[in-house]
Amino acid sequence: MKNWTPLALPLVALSLLAGCSSQPSSTATSETATHSDNNQTMTTGSGDKVQAFMMRGMVTWGHESYSIQPCGSTKQYWIVFPATDHGAIREAAPYNYEPMYSEVIGYLEPAPEDGFAADYDGRFVVKQTNLLSAEMRGGCQFDPHYTRAFGMEPDWDLQIQQNQVIFSRLGEKSQPQAITQQNATSGQQQYQGKNFSLTLTKGHCNDTMSSSLYGWRSELNWQGKTYRGCATLGATDVTATWVGQYRTPADVTNTPGLTTVLLLKPDHSAITRYEYDSDEPALQEQGIWQQIDDEHVKVIMTSHQGRRLLSERVFELDGERLIARDEVINGNRYSLGDGGLQLERQP
Repeated sequence: MKNWTPLALPLVALSLLAGCSSQPSSTATSETATHSDNNQTMTTGSGDKVQAFMMRGMVTWGHESYSIQPCGSTKQYWIVFPATDHGAIREAAPYNYEPMYSEVIGYLEPAPEDGFAADYDGRFVVKQTNLLSAEMRGGCQFDPHYTRAFGMEPDWDLQIQQNQVIFSRLGEKSQPQAITQQNATSGQQQYQGKNFSLTLTKGHCNDTMSSSLYGWRSELNWQGKTYRGCATLGATDVTATWVGQYRTPADVTNTPGLTTVLLLKPDHSAITRYEYDSDEPALQEQGIWQQIDDEHVKVIMTSHQGRRLLSERVFELDGERLIARDEVINGNRYSLGDGGLQLERQP
């Protein structure tokens, strides 16, 4: 396990200067997680919440190791599945430490200071399993799929692409139909067209030809005939619009000699660099990010120059700029000065 060295006072002060902070204005409580049957959110002491998102990656499932490595990333997050999923996961893939392709919906939080999870880059709390498969070990090599319902005996498949569905059966020509009505309620999604209706119901599902675990059951009525099977939601991370590099704009001069660079990566890791015009070496922080809503993103730095630090900033989107008015460092809230910390998206 990592042995985190507590930050000495001079390093904390240096971190605050790099963040353009003043004296604490209030004290924030630690982050807690709130849960409901239909929606899990992470609520901070300031009342901020984050949206669950889809993460694709390879899950390792063992007696003392539960982790996910996002597709295309070297990061590893400790993963926490709902207790109600454990039995179904063991049936699909017993404890054997072999990587399994997975699509899971949930949110990130900082790794704890102690325990097995302390060695990881964060903790991913699963709201729902969309797909878990020991057979699809090459799943990360493919682009994210559309929402899909399918079944065996007879073999059928239906994909939802934008405003239409495409129905296929083995050996037959694909048949498209427009979606004329759709509705989403707690644990259920419904789609209708001229000659079809499709209902997806949240719940574990296994097809008869594989040991894969799916997160939805499906019932399709197509031109008067009923088909039943499993389903998966589209595997795209809809919050990935934040991914990119952001930098202190040239017209912001409240911190002369200092440029702040923020990198938000597709694996939801984040890097903040403080670059100086002088010969001083740049300082770097690493952490995680996730969307609060379409206009706000939360960035949590978990290490400063390799030492443990919890620094939370909530940025508001203003055109091509991100603006944070304050930050919470190790439980204390600091103002980021007049105009806040402003960063501009880079081409």
